[in-house]
Amino acid sequence: MNYIKINLKLNNPLAFWANFSESERFFWFDPQKETFVIGCERLKAIDLEHDKFSDYPYLFHSQTFFDDIKGELWENFGGETIAFKHYFVVNKENSYTLTCDSPREIPEITIPKFKHQLTEKASDFSAWQELFYAIQKNFADGKSRKIVASRELEFTSQTSFELESIIQNLLDNNPNAFIFAYQKGKRIFLGASPEILVQKENDQLLSYALAGTFPKTMENAGQKLLTDPKNLLEHDIVVQKIKRNLLEKAETVTVGTTELMELKNVYHLRTILSAKNSELSLIDWTKQLHPTPALGGEPRHEALKFLRKHENHERGLYAAPLGLIDSKGNGTMIVGIRSALIVDKKLYAYAGCGIIPSSDALEEFRETKVKLKTILEAL
Repeated sequence: MNYIKINLKLNNPLAFWANFSESERFFWFDPQKETFVIGCERLKAIDLEHDKFSDYPYLFHSQTFFDDIKGELWENFGGETIAFKHYFVVNKENSYTLTCDSPREIPEITIPKFKHQLTEKASDFSAWQELFYAIQKNFADGKSRKIVASRELEFTSQTSFELESIIQNLLDNNPNAFIFAYQKGKRIFLGASPEILVQKENDQLLSYALAGTFPKTMENAGQKLLTDPKNLLEHDIVVQKIKRNLLEKAETVTVGTTELMELKNVYHLRTILSAKNSELSLIDWTKQLHPTPALGGEPRHEALKFLRKHENHERGLYAAPLGLIDSKGNGTMIVGIRSALIVDKKLYAYAGCGIIPSSDALEEFRETKVKLKTILEAL
């Protein structure tokens, strides 16, 4: 496929995104490389066994948390690797479009600060308690060591959602996170994820173990988190599982030191694991690692079986892999956390937390409320 490169400077990359409002499109900001990549107008879904990465500047990959989808909310989402007709790339050195179709004139836009007026569908702590106690029974029966439970909150806006305003707020509020948005039809999934599932650069691999959380409102939260037994145990379950999964396929695996990751509202415990492998693709590694115990639980099979039965909502793209692959097959897969799905004037916000036998129902509920701020503060 022949793409034409055209230099293009815009005051805000969101101008390119906004110009394709009726198209399937994605928005991606990588805080490590300080790079924006936007893709608009689907060209085709890629056959990973027969198509070549080198034929396309970038591919956008997404999949649902579970292989099957129940209900209409997430219908036709995920399970695809997509090439687009138009790309816009902004990095430290360059700003340009790549197109295999007729180039478009892209007008500049002004993004006003907009505050949505929302009505929340009442959330039920008793429903959370019921789920929590079912998890504790699962532990008592010896089936699982950790289960990551999640909540779905539904909001209704008085007006249509101003997508550019929301994405800009996500960018402004979360400089250390990967900012993403994916629109398919009339539905948009977006968020600010701090968590890399797997990153590939030639034969070098990287994965985040991100588990253990304290709100920044707590006094000395960061230092307390580094020595908190409950959070350290929860974190170690994730580290050890990722390490085992990497060792099954990788030539070497290195486990970094556990450190604090600071976000706007919380501190997390983070351990970066690195590995070397020249045989498997980024998608292969995504399948190998998803879901880690930071998103599902441990043991994986038992935790997922429990969640499928007991969670009242469909996870869809929430907590599932999504990301970008370049023409060399390198790229980054994050997990779709700190996220929401927008459907017309409805917004479904998602947050989860890792539960182990020593967890407390109210504390975990409060943790989800803090994590939900990432989305709610952007509205």
